Amino acid sequence: MKKLIALGVTIVAALSLAACGSSSGQKDSSSKTEKASKVDSSKESSKKAASSSKKADTKTIPTTPDEDWFYSADQNVYYAGNETMTFTKSEVRDGYDNSKVLVVYVTIRNNSKEEMDPSNFMMVITGKQKTDTSNVVLDPGTLDSDENGNDPLQTLEDNFNNSLLPGKTVQAVMLYKLINNNPVQLTMTDSDGIKDIGTREYSVK
Repeated sequence: MKKLIALGVTIVAALSLAACGSSSGQKDSSSKTEKASKVDSSKESSKKAASSSKKADTKTIPTTPDEDWFYSADQNVYYAGNETMTFTKSEVRDGYDNSKVLVVYVTIRNNSKEEMDPSNFMMVITGKQKTDTSNVVLDPGTLDSDENGNDPLQTLEDNFNNSLLPGKTVQAVMLYKLINNNPVQLTMTDSDGIKDIGTREYSVK
């Protein structure tokens, strides 16, 4: 029963992101490695320069919802029909109950003519870390409060869960509770939530 419910939720979210049923193919499947900093900045892997190409450098990111979904590692962009996510930086912060949390900073654009829910991306992006025996899907992270008892990134977290107006762009964060020091891999899928179209790897040591 849980599997059926999860499948139903994934399909609804994917349909919300998809535009006019035209997301059947992908233009660019690639990967990216990034080192998550312990502070407020991130260091991009040197692989970025090595993996870049003229074709990727000149790729135009659509601002309408009717193109095929794709991920461009060179431009740090996941185009998902109605919404586009651009990865900007990452860091590791202290989480609730002595945990560590990977914070992935993103910019999200609404390509549609209707309000969109940026949190739909969580249905087509999966964060995982390997243990000795398994590749574990990570739970959402919760940050520890600052000295005033406030969530230091509350505004950005709210942006990820608030409806985004048509044609507007907002900065937000995705939070993943770490289970060890192994790299975190984010995998992005197509509109059906089945085919992987890109990966990003974050070093969290």
